[in-house]
Amino acid sequence: MSFRQFAFNNVKRNARAYFAYFLSSSFMVMVFFTYALFIFHPDIDKTEIGSNVQMVMQIMEYVIYIFAFLFVLYSIGSFLKARNKEFGILTILGATQGQLSKLVFVENMLIGALSIITGMLAGMLLSKLFLTLSARMIGIEQLGLYFPVKALLLTVGSFFLLFLVISAFTLVFINRNRVLELLKGSNKPKKEPKASILVSLLGILLLAAGYYEVDKSLTLAAVTGISGTYFFFTQITVLVFRLLKKSRRLTWRGTNLIWISEMAYKIKDNARILFMVTVVTSICCMAVAFIMSVNLRNQNMYTADPYPIRYIMNDTKLGAGELQSIEQKLSEEGIQYQTFSTESYIAKAAGRKPDVSIMPVESYIHISQALKLPAAGSLEGNQAVLVQSDKEAGNNPGWGKNTSVKINNPEAQLQIVKEIRTDKEVSPMPNSNLLIVTRSFFEELKKQIPENKNFWVMNANIFMIPAWSNGMIPGRNDQEYKVGMELVQWKTSNLLTTRGGTYGSYDQSTSMMSFVGIFIASLLSVCSASFLYFKLHSELRQDQQMYNSMSKIGLRSSEMGKSSFIQIAVLFFTPIFVSAIQTLVVLNRVREVLDLDDVNQPVLIASAAFLIIQALYFLLVSTRYIQKLKRVMV
Repeated sequence: MSFRQFAFNNVKRNARAYFAYFLSSSFMVMVFFTYALFIFHPDIDKTEIGSNVQMVMQIMEYVIYIFAFLFVLYSIGSFLKARNKEFGILTILGATQGQLSKLVFVENMLIGALSIITGMLAGMLLSKLFLTLSARMIGIEQLGLYFPVKALLLTVGSFFLLFLVISAFTLVFINRNRVLELLKGSNKPKKEPKASILVSLLGILLLAAGYYEVDKSLTLAAVTGISGTYFFFTQITVLVFRLLKKSRRLTWRGTNLIWISEMAYKIKDNARILFMVTVVTSICCMAVAFIMSVNLRNQNMYTADPYPIRYIMNDTKLGAGELQSIEQKLSEEGIQYQTFSTESYIAKAAGRKPDVSIMPVESYIHISQALKLPAAGSLEGNQAVLVQSDKEAGNNPGWGKNTSVKINNPEAQLQIVKEIRTDKEVSPMPNSNLLIVTRSFFEELKKQIPENKNFWVMNANIFMIPAWSNGMIPGRNDQEYKVGMELVQWKTSNLLTTRGGTYGSYDQSTSMMSFVGIFIASLLSVCSASFLYFKLHSELRQDQQMYNSMSKIGLRSSEMGKSSFIQIAVLFFTPIFVSAIQTLVVLNRVREVLDLDDVNQPVLIASAAFLIIQALYFLLVSTRYIQKLKRVMV
């Protein structure tokens, strides 16, 4: 048998151990290759959104490559540690350190080469589906198939270099002089896990500090939160299981004593891997939930906007021609519309961050007639009518009928005598409340605006289009979506906004992020499950010896199965629950800063999706693991 055949047989006989690692590596290569397939597509530069996606994917290629390096390095280290006994035997039989190093090097390169070939073949087979889905998701024309020479060369070169460097680097893990230690391998007796109460308290304080700082300093919050998560797994959970172990009422019931005692060791042994999986899962959950929240906010913005097209001018001379062009465009498309204009100016209200729009009652009459809102009624002096939606009212809890509002620039005290609640945000100026005053009071305030600030005064021309006002979110083939996207591309001297165009811009952005994020989240999820699989596999021999001994003193297979099932479930699902809580806490804290409407539902949906995926991995791994343990039961 040649040396290469020996190495090949080693990989072949350890196929079960290498399977998850091989699968994860192949999946990484496939994702890297499919992104490269998109980046080097000859038609991708023809659209603006395609160029943006290309830039995002180039950044993601770096992220994938860095993660792949860490993943392969950690996996190889775990495998070498699990094979210490095998290396010890080979050393006794006369193998030199050079031969062991060569063996490990050849094995790693063999698996690396197979992963590259498998990943790229899978990428090639799925290329048509990938290009079709990507074009549809980001809203560009169909991308045709092509022979991706650059993508192939980039993928092969990058991952060959990665496996080569790591294979050479891992040679330092093998130490020929410690033969006895190698022979003991993973059979060395474990020390009883210990946890420090002070360090556990420090971990709790770090988690609390991360929660407090999340909306003040994101970097500090990330550092303290991640540090606290590390201490949670290395100290707090160990301390909890030690306390549980002292409870006789709990431990002396059924097989509780077995799994609680074992969990303290397993949590301590797997603390780092659980920490890494939790951080990776939290990042994925936050990213997915954030994208879903942005998408939900975009839909809410569309339904809350009653105006299909707004053309806001502070210079009526420059805007006259552009206004005519908009009307001409609508006529060419055969779109029926009505128009009206309003006048208002933007002011700051004391104690409130968003702007308010001050509008004369004559302009509000046009709005109330178009949207069928109640009339403002008669006003005099500094009296005002507050018009706001339920959402805006939530931001102004102190505002309402018979309250006084102080506005600045110019300063004035307005007395609210009436409040009109609406289900839509009716102010022509986006993100502002509407205060209706008399024409004479409006003109008096307007005169006090400095000449160099005359851009505060806005004339809004509103286009009401009955065919676009059915309350349904437009699809990409709908007229409002297409015309709106076209109009927002126009370069105008004033402000032109379209409801369909604003929705479409956000829709394309979230689609792009979703498209990129789905692959990254899938990749990280597969690798997280692989991490846990490696650890379980490396501990299999120890568990087999333990349960074999316990079966001789009366432990039944069903009791062993229940105990193992609980232990594996704790390892698989603890990171998911911790990451779900972290995501829920973080996004709720930054919800107002990021102007998101609701984050709870997206977080729960994203966490449930990861929970389902993890449950599938768990069922697959736990079933096979328990079957192997049953084989050693007496």
